[in-house]
Amino acid sequence: PVPMIFIVFKEVHFVIQSMARADYDPVFISIDRWIFGADPTVWLSRFAHPALTEVMQISYTSYYFIMIALGVELYRRDPRGIFSLVIFTITYGFFLSYLGYILFPGVGPRFTLHDFGSLDTELPGLFLTNFLRDAINAGESIPRGAPNPLALAQRDVFPSGHTQMTLLTVCFSWKYALRSRHVITVLGILLIMSTVYLRYHYVIDLAGGAVPRLPIQALLAS
Repeated sequence: PVPMIFIVFKEVHFVIQSMARADYDPVFISIDRWIFGADPTVWLSRFAHPALTEVMQISYTSYYFIMIALGVELYRRDPRGIFSLVIFTITYGFFLSYLGYILFPGVGPRFTLHDFGSLDTELPGLFLTNFLRDAINAGESIPRGAPNPLALAQRDVFPSGHTQMTLLTVCFSWKYALRSRHVITVLGILLIMSTVYLRYHYVIDLAGGAVPRLPIQALLAS
């Protein structure tokens, strides 16, 4: 289902653009400031270090890989039972986050609180960061050197799909006692932290990503 999920993700982008709605970033920024008294991504900038950025960027990019690891191990164990249930749930989770993007479009702090064009100099990595960052940007319709990246950017910050799907993946890995659960958990924790450190998300986005996990788990329990 990965190609289908990505195709729908791109279609959601076109739907949001056609709606021409105002971005909700000012609302997300206000909520973060009300909770923390500051902008978390700006506050975290004091801890920026190339080695830390490298680890965070790699962890952020592991998003699909930890889900693939989950699926491979479950498929080998029970291709028609547990595997099918988990694939359905993961797909349902993606589509649920896409609904949030349509209802609450936003571009994230890398555009609103920081200079998107200065990310490579403000958050430099070591070896893979720039390549991985460019690959992610391209997947989000922002090729390197785009003259107006804000106009091209996907409105995909609330809820944080990275948080939602990572939490589901970690929960499934422990629920079914996968051998890879410890690696998935460590990567998952770093991945969720990286969404704010790398300026992709506001903290309220992470809370929004955690909430949809509840009805999904209720669905599984029914």
